[in-house]
Amino acid sequence: MQTIESHWEDEDNNRRVAFSVGYTRQTGAVEIKAVTPKHVTFICPESKNELRTIGVWTEKGRELLAHQLRTSGHLTELERQIETGLAV
Repeated sequence: MQTIESHWEDEDNNRRVAFSVGYTRQTGAVEIKAVTPKHVTFICPESKNELRTIGVWTEKGRELLAHQLRTSGHLTELERQIETGLAV
């Protein structure tokens, strides 16, 4: 399994979520096996400046953010970027 670091710009909630992704390649296709959120940076909606960053330490927090990442469609786009070599 290979691992990369990435982030998700969640503009609806004025935050950026940094996470690592474990994935495998099988016959040219990429399959994401694990998503581990690392920290969340909150963004000011007016100035777009970073306000503060907090770590994601609890299993429940990681599960919640990983679920939100999956339902946002961001991971599907990340798979495509890995396949084409843009995210690596």
